[in-house]
Amino acid sequence: MLYEDRYKLILTACQDIRRHREQLAKPGLASQLLHALDPDVPNDALLSHIVAESLLRRIDHTLLSGRNLYLQPGKRSQIDLFDLLRRAIPAVPQGYAIANQYQLHSLRAARTPALLEIGIGKGTQVLALLAELARDPGAVERLRIFALDPNVAVLEESTAAIERLGPALPFAVEVFPLPRLVETCDDDEFARFAALAEGTLTINAAYTLHHTVRRDAESRTRLLSRLRSLRPRVFTLVEPNSDHDTEHLTRRVHHCWQHFATVFELVDRSDASPDEKFAIKEGFFGREVRDILGTCDALRCERHEPLESWLLRLKKARFEPHEKIDLDFDDLPDYCEATNSRGLVRLSYRGVPIVAVFAYTGTEAE
Repeated sequence: MLYEDRYKLILTACQDIRRHREQLAKPGLASQLLHALDPDVPNDALLSHIVAESLLRRIDHTLLSGRNLYLQPGKRSQIDLFDLLRRAIPAVPQGYAIANQYQLHSLRAARTPALLEIGIGKGTQVLALLAELARDPGAVERLRIFALDPNVAVLEESTAAIERLGPALPFAVEVFPLPRLVETCDDDEFARFAALAEGTLTINAAYTLHHTVRRDAESRTRLLSRLRSLRPRVFTLVEPNSDHDTEHLTRRVHHCWQHFATVFELVDRSDASPDEKFAIKEGFFGREVRDILGTCDALRCERHEPLESWLLRLKKARFEPHEKIDLDFDDLPDYCEATNSRGLVRLSYRGVPIVAVFAYTGTEAE
């Protein structure tokens, strides 16, 4: 376990919280708080500060509700920080690239394919997909893109970027923006997706489904079943691999510590500047940790799941693993690992899977 001494102290305090002995937990947590945070703070002290602060806020009930971090105003928006970390954590852009390779395999086979992009953000992944499709369009003559995102400003930005690119493409592109969370789409909207897709649908959800509202343990399985009902030729799902969805606080702290300690070290391997590395760790990941550990359990936003949980959900939703295709891992440096199996690619660092990429199909016989 990375930073084991600090981990043991934090875990002991966490166990006291679970036993309702908050007064015993407070001194140990308070001992981990720093008076100032800056790029010179070592990883173990920074992570311990963030986790301890989150647990203290939980004890004092000063943060009782959560909101989607990508919709919150701040000194630097979460989506801008995510763009920064994509350059520092190789598994993130490689996850996009692997998903795109599966999508291209599906899109090129149809004359008028359709793409449902769940959480399009600024459109980085879709724009890269269009550039690759332009180089080898296969049978494509027209592509319809259903672009979902709850952030109206970034949805407008991504739609405009696609439309600007359109005239340079060797096929027509139609964009249908929808400022919505996928779980709030009604039956009429799903019926519209199916009708416009004309049986050629590809679905992509990259780093988005762990934000879906959790009404109960099977909410995401039901959502996957609804997506399966659209009978996609390929459904690509890209998700971080860690168990932050559990209601068991000690287990959540354990997985939180293991995941973020690993990615902190991974960030340090990048060529980002010290200020950028600090912004990623304290800004982006710090906000995630504070949500995971310091927000009311019923309302927190960041609910990552382990890859095994997603595999089970996909099976319950009656998705089938996509056939293996030749994949390019050129964007992955030699200090990271990729394990490719049917329907699943694990992207790891020091033997710890950081990101999982799933490629499944919903076109099997009913």
